[in-house]
Amino acid sequence: MASAERASVAQLPVSSATEYIRMGRTRRADISRTGYCGSSKAHCRSPDCQIDFGHCDGLSSPEGPSTEKIRRPKIGTAPYGPNVIRSCAVPGTVALTFDDGPREYTEELLDLLERYNAKATFFITGNNGGKGPIDDFDMPWSTLIKRMRLEGHQVASHTWSHQDLSKISHDQRKDQLLKNEMALRNILGGFPTYMRPPYSSCLPESGCLDDLGKLGYHVVLYDLDTSDYAHDSPDAIQVSKDIFNKAVDPWKVTDKSWLVIAHDVHEQTVHNLTEHMLRRIRDRGYHAVTVGQCLNDPEEYWYREDPHGPLHIDKEGKESRKKDNKGKSSTFKAITLDGTCGVNVTCVGSAFGPCCSSAGYCGNSTAHCGTGCQSDFGRCFWPGSDKLLPNGTTIGIPAKPKDTASGWLPIDKDKDAAKRPVKSGAGSLVKTGASVTALALLTSATVLLT
Repeated sequence: MASAERASVAQLPVSSATEYIRMGRTRRADISRTGYCGSSKAHCRSPDCQIDFGHCDGLSSPEGPSTEKIRRPKIGTAPYGPNVIRSCAVPGTVALTFDDGPREYTEELLDLLERYNAKATFFITGNNGGKGPIDDFDMPWSTLIKRMRLEGHQVASHTWSHQDLSKISHDQRKDQLLKNEMALRNILGGFPTYMRPPYSSCLPESGCLDDLGKLGYHVVLYDLDTSDYAHDSPDAIQVSKDIFNKAVDPWKVTDKSWLVIAHDVHEQTVHNLTEHMLRRIRDRGYHAVTVGQCLNDPEEYWYREDPHGPLHIDKEGKESRKKDNKGKSSTFKAITLDGTCGVNVTCVGSAFGPCCSSAGYCGNSTAHCGTGCQSDFGRCFWPGSDKLLPNGTTIGIPAKPKDTASGWLPIDKDKDAAKRPVKSGAGSLVKTGASVTALALLTSATVLLT
């Protein structure tokens, strides 16, 4: 195409530019939100670039096999799509959530959360805003996502390129979720069961909620919108602070919980609003937790393992997928089969009890769940209480939780129980010499199925 013709195409409306694309005349042309073709970042970045009419960055695909065939059992009590989660279930908790990242401010946000010993949930977008794909190991994004997991935050999906799921087709919706799964699999070895639709848009009549349910997702919205995206300046961010205060302050910590939405792509959210919220949470006696924790959903249910494992790049740029000696990624924990707990093995979801004692045995006694309890491999008591913390929580709040229907378990007072395995009721199935068939049935009880 001659330069004069390229210039003329750049000024064509979408309908005319589409004809050029159909004729193969603009193979690498991207069409901006305003309907003009070009190859600049402004033209090609998602979600502004129109995926139906151009070669947008959102049409790129992560390396490796699709996650489409991964089994997606719906385990636990947290609702899956087509149901929508709009609030927390554990009183005294605040689930701070951050959409659209990671971006240039995310590292500072992680530092801030670490200083306050607070946990949060990050709804990750795979390739939006011209940042490049999150699994490009030449970019900082994969390192930040790994850090989120290592520091106890929850990683969730916000789709591949932030398209409005109510306005695209069934196949495009599926593509948006599967591509983000592949990218996160390349980084972590698995992908989330929790997601938030971009723009919080997933209309039932579009088929969106049914599609997300079939893919085995918890669809998460919120009950406290900070509107930080509309107030990203030093003066205007006070509006978001006031919104947060007005919602939280009238309530008793024992009677209320909050599911908060913010965005780590905005400078004032990270440098101003978040610390304000963390101080308010602390001063009011709330506990900053992940969405999974505020729903009392065990961490083992937050992710699905991919048997292909994470993608690794060596010093020469060669790609490989490293696995442990059992052929599985070691990023996620399996549920114990024999009542022991420790590295890569958790008590949560087992028949032995949810707590991992200091001696490495699962149970539900005070000795298992109290002093010495290993929160990395199970659940533990609230400080000064005989009630269990939400899974994965390591810090308490001043007030004891109220007895609710949120899953508190009866406690065995046997102080010596932590020094020996607990009977699970599984009988001979977990004993040496059990049949291969029986062992296979138990193995399938691991939450993160391969």
